Amino acid sequence: MKKSSVISVAALVLATSISGISGANAAAKAGGACSPANAKTTISKVSFKCTYNPAATVKKLTWVSQPCLDANTSFKSASVLSASVASSYNGRISSATRLLGTTQKLIDAAQKNVDKWTADLAAYLAAHPTAKTAGTDSEKKNIATVEAGIERNKQRVIDAKANLDKLNSQIKAANEGLAKNQADIDSAKALVTKACI
Repeated sequence: MKKSSVISVAALVLATSISGISGANAAAKAGGACSPANAKTTISKVSFKCTYNPAATVKKLTWVSQPCLDANTSFKSASVLSASVASSYNGRISSATRLLGTTQKLIDAAQKNVDKWTADLAAYLAAHPTAKTAGTDSEKKNIATVEAGIERNKQRVIDAKANLDKLNSQIKAANEGLAKNQADIDSAKALVTKACI
């Protein structure tokens, strides 16, 4: 084959290729069917890629804008972070809820001691009205020990109830954080849908 013929054939192939690309680009429209996968084009000065639209329910190759793909990439990163944040909040809620149960048991036990020991002391003093003032040293010591025990348990109830309030506040804050986190990821997902229409 002559050199000029080879050049002519090459020029014809190149012209056909260019014509084919121009034809494909001219026919391309946002959201329109395309092939092959990962082909690229520009429509109205916006870059498009032949791929699956992340916001579409039906999976088929279409021309998807780069802003849509960028928004989806950001959403995926945000989803990973959101899952980590949600896990942290759920962990706090779970831990505080367990502590609530333990604290309530402590309150119940301490209050039971207060009630029982107060009743027992009252009964003892009713039967021995002078024991506290004129009783033996042993009687006075026993009465003082019971009274101190009652006061300690009353303080435990007060402290535990204050702790309950803190735990409930922590659970409330964690639930609010969880709700905001979900709202943020829902908003990010909505932005992907908007960018991919």
